[in-house]
Amino acid sequence: MKHNLARTAGCQSRGFLCVHGAAAVEFAITAPLLVVLVLAIADYGFLMADSAALVGATRAGAEVAKAKPSVTGAQLTAFFPPGITPTVTSVCTCADNTWPNAAACPPGPLTTPCAGKTNPFVAGNPVDPRVFEYVQVTATQSVSPIVSYATFTSANSLNVNTTIRTQ
Repeated sequence: MKHNLARTAGCQSRGFLCVHGAAAVEFAITAPLLVVLVLAIADYGFLMADSAALVGATRAGAEVAKAKPSVTGAQLTAFFPPGITPTVTSVCTCADNTWPNAAACPPGPLTTPCAGKTNPFVAGNPVDPRVFEYVQVTATQSVSPIVSYATFTSANSLNVNTTIRTQ
């Protein structure tokens, strides 16, 4: 009986159930999950930072292209992270969001490629010959995750497109 009392007294100092080392086992089970969770959060943060930088660069490039329509993508590389060359294109539409196939964009000063087009966004669909000119800046950046996750696919590249009306 004395032997059992001594044994019980030793276990009471550590806890009622005598679970020596249980915390170490629980930590060994949860630690890998916590490490993967922290790395995934960091990976997502880097992806969002790259995305925000690319969006800001395309917006700045579109503003420059709006002010100077003859700018090229190579001239805009100063706004972008290293290794990225944007593309700059002019886009024209009529009021009904169509554009004749053979018409140049932007049209000449006396040409009216949208003659006879109606505006579906105004009551009564009136004739609206206006030409809407836009500049479009597009950029693509490749990304790689911190850790390769076996069961999840991650983005391989970020594609950003900014369009601004020029007139």
